[in-house]
Amino acid sequence: MISALKKILNYKGVGYFIAKEVLSGCHRHNFLAFNASISFFTLFALIPLILLIFFFLSQWLTSSSFALSHLANLTSHLLPEMNERIMNEVYKVSSSKASWGALWIMVLFLAATPLTASLRNGFANILSLPSKNTFFKNKIKDIFAVITIMVLFFTYIFVDIFLLQASTIFAEYIPIVKKIYFSSVTSLILLMLVVMIFFNLYFPIKIKKIYLSMGALLTSLSWYSLSYFFDFFINASSFYGTFFGGMRGLFISLIWLYLNTASLLIGAELIAALHKKEILLLKQLFIIKHIHRYPVINDLMKLFGHRYKKNKVMFKEGDHDQRLFFIIEGEINITKKGEFIESINAGNYFGELSLLNNIPRVATAEVASDWTRIIIISEAQMKNILAEDHQVAIYFLSNMARKLQLN
Repeated sequence: MISALKKILNYKGVGYFIAKEVLSGCHRHNFLAFNASISFFTLFALIPLILLIFFFLSQWLTSSSFALSHLANLTSHLLPEMNERIMNEVYKVSSSKASWGALWIMVLFLAATPLTASLRNGFANILSLPSKNTFFKNKIKDIFAVITIMVLFFTYIFVDIFLLQASTIFAEYIPIVKKIYFSSVTSLILLMLVVMIFFNLYFPIKIKKIYLSMGALLTSLSWYSLSYFFDFFINASSFYGTFFGGMRGLFISLIWLYLNTASLLIGAELIAALHKKEILLLKQLFIIKHIHRYPVINDLMKLFGHRYKKNKVMFKEGDHDQRLFFIIEGEINITKKGEFIESINAGNYFGELSLLNNIPRVATAEVASDWTRIIIISEAQMKNILAEDHQVAIYFLSNMARKLQLN
């Protein structure tokens, strides 16, 4: 029992490093403050967004009351305890014919752009990407981002209505499947698809669909879990009225927004960790001692590993090759002008001089053992590792300095 527990605690596979990177990313990006700023912008952008959504819904639907009822239902999920006040204000503003004009629509769009700008910059920061474009280009991108949010809202509202109707019909024909289970599963799938599209639109670079789906699943499950826990919290928080008075609704809504934006950002952190999974795994070669004892080495060998027999020449003097070679098993001899220089054993690497200085090979590397297993790291991958992790960069450069001193 104890030995099994030790194995679980010492297990270091891909999932372990992904989870560790998510937590590390939250720390690097100052998650609490970052999440607070996103929830703040969400609170102030929500009313302009709701007004815009209602306006376009009322143009497409014959009955504005129909649009209001479904919009009120959605608002109740976004801002509990405050949705009635917000919808009353929406009804007052929308009932005024003078309020709907091209200028007013543009003002509403601009009022919602701080949220989209914050999300765009936040996702770029999570991916460690520099901000690009000028102020005006970014503002245009933010306006289009507001439109995409509205489209996603529309999609979610209409498809959810259809699914509710379908669940009723489905439950009639197949009684064994309860309506509540069918609607819950289909709503979760719909929410996951919407969140996945949202991530795909807002991440500044192309991300694999499987990574987007995993981040969307984590966010969707978090939202569903929060909805159940938050119902309990609201029922148990009646005493807050004693301390906050009329501000109780605002207090609860702010907590709700904070938790929901936290779920979104954790999903984004997971996507970013999965996107740089290869770099994340490769840098463990320079962090973990005796890495060949950990299960992650099997994943590294599948992705980057090669097996060579004795006398295999890895590179020759004068070759234009800037790759780095990490020995997992076996031995490599380094020679220069036919003279033996050194032997490199498992757990060490070679080829860094040409990599860092971008020069031809100054020596020849040949397999000395009967066979060897080597992980090959490209120049681009190694430079990404050094740029991303200062700890690895210091370790790498100190080793290089030591080797130069010995030579």
